[in-house]
Amino acid sequence: MKNTLVLYESRYGFTKMAAMQAALVLGPGKCMRLSEFQDNGQQWDLVVLLVPVYCEQLEQEAVLSIKNNLDWLKTKKIVLFCTCLAKENAKRYLQPVSELLGSCVVFQDAVAGNLVLSRLNKEDRKQTAAFFQSAGLKDQDYLCFDQEWYIETLLGIKEWKDTPVTAMDEKKILDICEEFLLNHDTCSLSTGYGNRIRATPIEYRYKNGFLYLLSEGGEKFANILLNPNVSLAVFNDFQGMNRLRGMQIKGTAEIIETGSQEYREFLDMRNLKYENVMKLPSELHLIRIRICRIEFLWSGFRDMGVDVKQILTFCNPPK
Repeated sequence: MKNTLVLYESRYGFTKMAAMQAALVLGPGKCMRLSEFQDNGQQWDLVVLLVPVYCEQLEQEAVLSIKNNLDWLKTKKIVLFCTCLAKENAKRYLQPVSELLGSCVVFQDAVAGNLVLSRLNKEDRKQTAAFFQSAGLKDQDYLCFDQEWYIETLLGIKEWKDTPVTAMDEKKILDICEEFLLNHDTCSLSTGYGNRIRATPIEYRYKNGFLYLLSEGGEKFANILLNPNVSLAVFNDFQGMNRLRGMQIKGTAEIIETGSQEYREFLDMRNLKYENVMKLPSELHLIRIRICRIEFLWSGFRDMGVDVKQILTFCNPPK
Protein backbone atom coordinates (compact mmCIF):
# COMPACT_ATOMS: atom_id res chain seq x y z
CA MET A 1 0.00 0.00 0.00
CA LYS A 2 1.31 3.43 -0.96
CA ASN A 3 1.11 6.09 1.76
CA THR A 4 0.13 9.72 1.20
CA LEU A 5 1.03 12.71 3.39
CA VAL A 6 -1.18 15.79 2.98
CA LEU A 7 0.25 19.07 4.30
CA TYR A 8 -1.66 22.35 4.38
CA GLU A 9 -2.13 25.74 6.00
CA SER A 10 -5.53 27.34 6.54
CA ARG A 11 -6.92 30.42 8.26
CA TYR A 12 -10.65 30.00 7.80
CA GLY A 13 -11.12 26.31 7.18
CA PHE A 14 -11.55 25.91 3.42
CA THR A 15 -8.01 24.71 2.68
CA LYS A 16 -8.19 22.44 5.73
CA MET A 17 -11.39 20.91 4.36
CA ALA A 18 -9.78 20.40 0.93
CA ALA A 19 -6.74 18.80 2.59
CA MET A 20 -8.87 16.42 4.63
CA GLN A 21 -10.79 15.35 1.53
CA ALA A 22 -7.50 14.73 -0.28
CA ALA A 23 -6.31 12.55 2.59
CA LEU A 24 -9.57 10.56 2.50
CA VAL A 25 -9.43 9.89 -1.23
CA LEU A 26 -5.67 9.36 -1.52
CA GLY A 27 -5.24 7.29 1.65
CA PRO A 28 -3.88 5.45 3.44
CA GLY A 29 -2.09 8.43 4.85
CA LYS A 30 -2.09 11.38 7.21
CA CYS A 31 -3.17 15.02 7.10
CA MET A 32 -1.51 17.81 9.10
CA ARG A 33 -0.55 21.46 9.02
CA LEU A 34 2.74 22.33 7.34
CA SER A 35 3.81 24.18 10.47
CA GLU A 36 3.32 21.00 12.54
CA PHE A 37 5.23 18.64 10.25
CA GLN A 38 8.41 16.95 11.45
CA ASP A 39 10.27 14.27 9.53
CA ASN A 40 10.16 11.17 11.72
CA GLY A 41 11.53 8.83 9.10
CA GLN A 42 8.15 7.46 8.03
CA GLN A 43 7.93 6.42 4.39
CA TRP A 44 5.65 8.57 2.24
CA ASP A 45 5.12 7.62 -1.40
CA LEU A 46 3.30 10.85 -2.23
CA VAL A 47 3.17 14.29 -0.59
CA VAL A 48 0.29 16.67 -1.31
CA LEU A 49 0.77 20.35 -0.51
CA LEU A 50 -2.23 22.71 -0.26
CA VAL A 51 -1.40 26.40 0.11
CA PRO A 52 -4.06 29.14 0.31
CA VAL A 53 -3.85 32.35 -1.70
CA TYR A 54 -4.66 35.61 0.09
CA CYS A 55 -4.83 38.86 -1.88
CA GLU A 56 -3.03 37.37 -4.88
CA GLN A 57 -0.16 35.81 -2.87
CA LEU A 58 0.54 32.39 -1.41
CA GLU A 59 0.21 32.29 2.37
CA GLN A 60 3.71 33.20 3.50
CA GLU A 61 3.93 30.96 6.57
CA ALA A 62 3.17 27.97 4.34
CA VAL A 63 5.86 29.04 1.87
CA LEU A 64 8.34 29.41 4.75
CA SER A 65 7.52 25.92 6.01
CA ILE A 66 8.11 24.54 2.53
CA LYS A 67 11.49 26.29 2.38
CA ASN A 68 12.43 24.91 5.80
CA ASN A 69 11.68 21.37 4.63
CA LEU A 70 12.86 21.80 1.05
CA ASP A 71 15.65 19.20 1.10
CA TRP A 72 13.26 16.54 2.39
CA LEU A 73 10.42 17.51 0.04
CA LYS A 74 12.68 17.35 -3.02
CA THR A 75 13.20 13.62 -2.36
CA LYS A 76 9.45 12.99 -2.73
CA LYS A 77 6.82 13.02 -5.46
CA ILE A 78 4.80 16.18 -4.90
CA VAL A 79 1.25 17.14 -5.84
CA LEU A 80 0.84 20.88 -5.46
CA PHE A 81 -2.46 22.73 -5.02
CA CYS A 82 -3.29 26.31 -4.17
CA THR A 83 -6.74 27.36 -3.01
CA CYS A 84 -7.97 30.63 -4.48
CA LEU A 85 -10.88 32.36 -6.21
CA ALA A 86 -9.32 32.70 -9.67
CA LYS A 87 -8.50 29.12 -10.67
CA GLU A 88 -7.19 30.28 -14.04
CA ASN A 89 -4.24 31.96 -12.27
CA ALA A 90 -2.97 28.70 -10.76
CA LYS A 91 0.35 28.66 -12.59
CA ARG A 92 1.19 32.22 -11.56
CA TYR A 93 0.19 31.69 -7.94
CA LEU A 94 2.16 28.46 -7.61
CA GLN A 95 5.25 29.56 -9.51
CA PRO A 96 7.32 30.60 -6.42
CA VAL A 97 6.85 27.17 -4.82
CA SER A 98 6.98 25.08 -8.00
CA GLU A 99 10.32 26.67 -8.90
CA LEU A 100 11.67 25.77 -5.46
CA LEU A 101 10.52 22.16 -5.71
CA GLY A 102 11.50 21.66 -9.33
CA SER A 103 11.06 18.31 -11.05
CA CYS A 104 9.65 16.53 -8.00
CA VAL A 105 6.29 18.22 -8.70
CA VAL A 106 4.27 15.64 -10.65
CA PHE A 107 0.99 17.59 -10.75
CA GLN A 108 -0.16 21.10 -9.90
CA ASP A 109 -3.44 22.97 -10.09
CA ALA A 110 -5.73 25.32 -8.18
CA VAL A 111 -8.82 24.48 -6.19
CA ALA A 112 -11.38 27.25 -6.57
CA GLY A 113 -12.46 28.07 -3.04
CA ASN A 114 -15.14 29.83 -1.06
CA LEU A 115 -14.80 33.28 0.49
CA VAL A 116 -17.36 34.23 3.13
CA LEU A 117 -16.75 37.81 4.24
CA SER A 118 -18.41 37.43 7.62
CA ARG A 119 -15.79 34.87 8.64
CA LEU A 120 -12.80 37.16 8.05
CA ASN A 121 -11.02 38.87 10.90
CA LYS A 122 -10.87 42.65 10.92
CA GLU A 123 -7.46 42.97 9.24
CA ASP A 124 -8.22 40.40 6.51
CA ARG A 125 -11.61 42.02 5.88
CA LYS A 126 -9.91 45.37 5.38
CA GLN A 127 -7.29 43.93 3.00
CA THR A 128 -9.91 41.99 1.07
CA ALA A 129 -12.06 45.09 0.59
CA ALA A 130 -9.03 46.99 -0.73
CA PHE A 131 -8.15 44.12 -3.07
CA PHE A 132 -11.71 43.90 -4.41
CA GLN A 133 -11.66 47.62 -5.12
CA SER A 134 -8.30 47.49 -6.93
CA ALA A 135 -9.34 44.41 -8.95
CA GLY A 136 -12.76 45.80 -9.84
CA LEU A 137 -14.59 43.01 -8.02
CA LYS A 138 -17.85 43.27 -6.12
CA ASP A 139 -17.53 43.32 -2.34
CA GLN A 140 -19.48 40.12 -1.73
CA ASP A 141 -19.19 36.46 -0.82
CA TYR A 142 -17.72 34.15 -3.48
CA LEU A 143 -18.68 30.46 -3.53
CA CYS A 144 -16.52 28.91 -6.25
CA PHE A 145 -15.78 25.40 -4.96
CA ASP A 146 -16.58 22.63 -7.45
CA GLN A 147 -16.80 19.48 -5.33
CA GLU A 148 -17.26 17.12 -8.27
CA TRP A 149 -14.27 18.49 -10.17
CA TYR A 150 -12.05 18.23 -7.09
CA ILE A 151 -13.00 14.64 -6.30
CA GLU A 152 -12.56 13.57 -9.92
CA THR A 153 -9.13 15.23 -9.93
CA LEU A 154 -8.16 13.41 -6.74
CA LEU A 155 -9.34 10.11 -8.19
CA GLY A 156 -7.13 10.68 -11.23
CA ILE A 157 -4.17 11.28 -8.93
CA LYS A 158 -5.07 8.15 -6.95
CA GLU A 159 -5.14 6.01 -10.08
CA TRP A 160 -1.69 7.27 -11.02
CA LYS A 161 -0.40 6.78 -7.46
CA ASP A 162 -1.71 3.22 -7.19
CA THR A 163 -0.22 2.05 -10.48
CA PRO A 164 2.27 -0.65 -9.43
CA VAL A 165 5.91 0.37 -9.64
CA THR A 166 6.82 -3.30 -9.86
CA ALA A 167 4.14 -5.04 -11.88
CA MET A 168 3.77 -8.74 -12.48
CA ASP A 169 3.71 -10.23 -15.97
CA GLU A 170 0.15 -9.86 -17.33
CA LYS A 171 -0.25 -13.57 -18.09
CA LYS A 172 0.92 -14.51 -14.60
CA ILE A 173 -1.35 -12.05 -12.80
CA LEU A 174 -4.25 -13.25 -14.97
CA ASP A 175 -3.57 -16.83 -13.88
CA ILE A 176 -3.45 -15.79 -10.20
CA CYS A 177 -6.68 -13.76 -10.50
CA GLU A 178 -8.50 -16.60 -12.24
CA GLU A 179 -7.32 -19.11 -9.65
CA PHE A 180 -8.65 -16.85 -6.89
CA LEU A 181 -12.01 -16.36 -8.61
CA LEU A 182 -12.41 -20.06 -9.36
CA ASN A 183 -11.71 -20.95 -5.74
CA HIS A 184 -14.37 -18.57 -4.41
CA ASP A 185 -18.07 -18.44 -5.13
CA THR A 186 -19.51 -15.48 -3.20
CA CYS A 187 -19.13 -11.77 -3.80
CA SER A 188 -20.62 -8.44 -2.84
CA LEU A 189 -22.26 -6.93 -5.93
CA SER A 190 -22.64 -3.14 -5.92
CA THR A 191 -25.06 -1.45 -8.30
CA GLY A 192 -26.37 2.09 -8.43
CA TYR A 193 -28.26 4.77 -10.30
CA GLY A 194 -28.58 8.39 -9.20
CA ASN A 195 -28.99 8.46 -5.43
CA ARG A 196 -30.00 4.80 -5.27
CA ILE A 197 -27.26 2.29 -4.41
CA ARG A 198 -27.37 -1.37 -3.53
CA ALA A 199 -24.85 -3.91 -2.23
CA THR A 200 -25.92 -7.53 -2.60
CA PRO A 201 -24.13 -10.62 -1.24
CA ILE A 202 -24.58 -13.18 -4.01
CA GLU A 203 -23.15 -16.40 -5.38
CA TYR A 204 -21.23 -16.27 -8.66
CA ARG A 205 -19.36 -18.43 -11.15
CA TYR A 206 -16.36 -17.31 -13.19
CA LYS A 207 -15.56 -18.27 -16.78
CA ASN A 208 -13.23 -16.68 -19.33
CA GLY A 209 -13.36 -13.08 -18.14
CA PHE A 210 -17.03 -13.12 -17.21
CA LEU A 211 -18.89 -13.52 -13.92
CA TYR A 212 -22.31 -15.15 -13.92
CA LEU A 213 -24.91 -14.65 -11.18
CA LEU A 214 -28.40 -16.11 -10.76
CA SER A 215 -31.05 -14.11 -8.94
CA GLU A 216 -34.82 -14.05 -8.57
CA GLY A 217 -34.94 -10.28 -9.06
CA GLY A 218 -34.88 -7.15 -6.94
CA GLU A 219 -33.54 -3.63 -6.72
CA LYS A 220 -30.18 -4.51 -8.27
CA PHE A 221 -31.97 -5.23 -11.55
CA ALA A 222 -33.52 -1.75 -11.54
CA ASN A 223 -30.05 -0.27 -11.19
CA ILE A 224 -28.53 -2.51 -13.89
CA LEU A 225 -31.29 -1.65 -16.37
CA LEU A 226 -30.49 2.04 -15.94
CA ASN A 227 -26.74 1.78 -15.34
CA PRO A 228 -24.83 -1.36 -16.38
CA ASN A 229 -21.62 -0.29 -14.59
CA VAL A 230 -21.12 -2.44 -11.50
CA SER A 231 -18.48 -3.23 -8.91
CA LEU A 232 -17.84 -6.46 -7.03
CA ALA A 233 -15.67 -7.46 -4.10
CA VAL A 234 -14.33 -10.98 -3.53
CA PHE A 235 -12.16 -11.54 -0.49
CA ASN A 236 -10.83 -13.86 2.19
CA ASP A 237 -11.78 -13.48 5.83
CA PHE A 238 -9.54 -10.98 7.61
CA GLN A 239 -6.62 -12.73 9.30
CA GLY A 240 -4.26 -9.81 9.87
CA MET A 241 -2.61 -7.04 7.85
CA ASN A 242 0.13 -9.41 6.68
CA ARG A 243 -2.35 -11.92 5.28
CA LEU A 244 -4.63 -9.71 3.20
CA ARG A 245 -6.17 -11.21 0.07
CA GLY A 246 -9.07 -9.69 -1.81
CA MET A 247 -10.02 -8.03 -5.04
CA GLN A 248 -12.22 -5.24 -6.31
CA ILE A 249 -13.70 -5.75 -9.75
CA LYS A 250 -15.19 -3.21 -12.15
CA GLY A 251 -17.38 -4.46 -14.95
CA THR A 252 -20.48 -4.06 -17.07
CA ALA A 253 -23.59 -6.11 -16.43
CA GLU A 254 -26.10 -7.54 -18.88
CA ILE A 255 -29.25 -9.55 -18.22
CA ILE A 256 -29.23 -12.72 -20.31
CA GLU A 257 -32.50 -13.86 -21.83
CA THR A 258 -34.05 -16.76 -19.95
CA GLY A 259 -34.02 -19.91 -22.07
CA SER A 260 -31.27 -18.68 -24.41
CA GLN A 261 -28.32 -20.90 -25.32
CA GLU A 262 -26.06 -18.96 -22.95
CA TYR A 263 -28.59 -19.30 -20.13
CA ARG A 264 -28.78 -23.07 -20.66
CA GLU A 265 -24.99 -23.39 -20.83
CA PHE A 266 -24.67 -21.65 -17.49
CA LEU A 267 -27.19 -24.00 -15.90
CA ASP A 268 -25.16 -26.92 -17.23
CA MET A 269 -22.05 -25.38 -15.64
CA ARG A 270 -23.95 -25.33 -12.34
CA ASN A 271 -25.23 -28.90 -12.86
CA LEU A 272 -28.79 -27.58 -12.93
CA LYS A 273 -31.39 -28.98 -15.29
CA TYR A 274 -33.23 -26.36 -17.30
CA GLU A 275 -36.53 -28.23 -16.94
CA ASN A 276 -36.23 -28.26 -13.15
CA VAL A 277 -35.33 -24.56 -12.99
CA MET A 278 -38.42 -23.73 -15.08
CA LYS A 279 -40.58 -25.53 -12.51
CA LEU A 280 -39.47 -23.29 -9.66
CA PRO A 281 -42.14 -20.90 -8.29
CA SER A 282 -39.96 -17.88 -9.13
CA GLU A 283 -37.97 -17.39 -12.33
CA LEU A 284 -34.18 -17.27 -11.99
CA HIS A 285 -32.59 -14.46 -13.99
CA LEU A 286 -29.00 -14.64 -15.22
CA ILE A 287 -26.68 -11.65 -14.91
CA ARG A 288 -23.50 -11.73 -16.96
CA ILE A 289 -20.74 -9.32 -15.96
CA ARG A 290 -17.90 -8.57 -18.33
CA ILE A 291 -14.83 -7.86 -16.20
CA CYS A 292 -13.12 -4.58 -17.14
CA ARG A 293 -10.59 -4.17 -14.33
CA ILE A 294 -9.36 -6.09 -11.30
CA GLU A 295 -7.46 -4.53 -8.40
CA PHE A 296 -5.98 -7.42 -6.44
CA LEU A 297 -4.51 -6.77 -3.00
CA TRP A 298 -2.52 -9.73 -1.69
CA SER A 299 0.27 -9.75 0.86
CA GLY A 300 1.77 -12.73 -0.96
CA PHE A 301 2.71 -10.55 -3.93
CA ARG A 302 5.45 -9.05 -1.77
CA ASP A 303 7.16 -12.45 -1.59
CA MET A 304 7.16 -12.52 -5.39
CA GLY A 305 9.10 -9.26 -5.53
CA VAL A 306 6.23 -7.09 -6.80
CA ASP A 307 3.86 -4.53 -5.27
CA VAL A 308 1.21 -5.96 -2.92
CA LYS A 309 -1.47 -4.38 -5.12
CA GLN A 310 -1.62 -5.51 -8.73
CA ILE A 311 -3.98 -4.21 -11.42
CA LEU A 312 -5.28 -6.24 -14.35
CA THR A 313 -7.17 -4.50 -17.15
CA PHE A 314 -9.29 -6.53 -19.55
CA CYS A 315 -9.45 -5.17 -23.09
CA ASN A 316 -11.10 -8.38 -24.23
CA PRO A 317 -12.05 -11.38 -22.11
CA PRO A 318 -9.42 -14.14 -22.10
CA LYS A 319 -10.06 -17.19 -24.25
